[in-house]
Amino acid sequence: MRLPQAFESKLTLRFREDGGFRVLMMSDMHYAPDRDTRTVEAIEKLLDTQKPDLVLLGGDNTTGKATKTEFKILLEDIVRPMEDRRVPWAHIFGNHDISPKVSKEYQQKIYEQYPFCLSKAGPKSLPGVGNYFLPILDASDSPLFGIWALDSHQDFKTPSADFGYKGDLYWDLLMPGRLGTGSDWEFVRFEQVMWYWNNSLRLEKLLGRKLPSLMAIHIPLPEFNALLLNANRTRTEGEYNERVSASEINSGLFAAALQRGDVKAIFAGHDHINTFDGTYCGIRMGYDGSAGYHAYGCRDNDPGGDRERLRGGRVFDLSAEDPWKIETHMVYIKDLH
Repeated sequence: MRLPQAFESKLTLRFREDGGFRVLMMSDMHYAPDRDTRTVEAIEKLLDTQKPDLVLLGGDNTTGKATKTEFKILLEDIVRPMEDRRVPWAHIFGNHDISPKVSKEYQQKIYEQYPFCLSKAGPKSLPGVGNYFLPILDASDSPLFGIWALDSHQDFKTPSADFGYKGDLYWDLLMPGRLGTGSDWEFVRFEQVMWYWNNSLRLEKLLGRKLPSLMAIHIPLPEFNALLLNANRTRTEGEYNERVSASEINSGLFAAALQRGDVKAIFAGHDHINTFDGTYCGIRMGYDGSAGYHAYGCRDNDPGGDRERLRGGRVFDLSAEDPWKIETHMVYIKDLH
């Protein structure tokens, strides 16, 4: 079945002959002009040991302080491992990818020039850059699984698009008594939530069924806190080393995914030393740690005594036999040989 162009990807993603499909998500490279070679070596090691069918770069991929020339060099370093291995890859933007010298629109054009990059700028009518969908097909070209990618933007001082709010958001929103954890990060906007909702419905009508999916964002959702507050019931595992830095504004994205019933996993980066995941209302949620050595690591008082011990990425294993079942686990660089 041929999907409308808006749902197609530059390269066809397909379940392997053995019925499996593996996604590797790596976030927070924060790759900077001083170019720490350990980050590229970590990417290579993850690729060679995990052998993914698709790589997702989960935001804060390069430093936001680079020039256009520096950005091209930095991007070349971190995507060359996938390009050389001919592994399809895609990305989303994080809060640190914004730059006064290198817009996300410019960055997106450079990303898309790579042959194995599947990322898309997305509709111009939507806030942010990089809102897109990727289908994963079976042997008969029928979509069995999908990946939604959304730009979760920056912070309230440097918003991706004007709120149209005339007051002082810091004073009016970030009051002493907080609804959430009190961070000033942005959120997936209403227009993006509706884009997901409408296109999810459109896919269901085209296919005659819902399509199980994974959603990738950079800034976590407030609902991640439900995992921590109810760790036993949500079967939450992994490490919690810093607060969930979700926006103080709840976007309603989780509610939309819950009502649609197709997104079975929502994963984020942003909080480098959180690696936990669990299941809330039937949706698997959590983090993929941090893959970059420019990004902050474990604290000085970390019980493990190693600032780099949580560097790594998250693997998602899918099965054509039961695409609604998603197996996932963290992979740490320190454990790879």
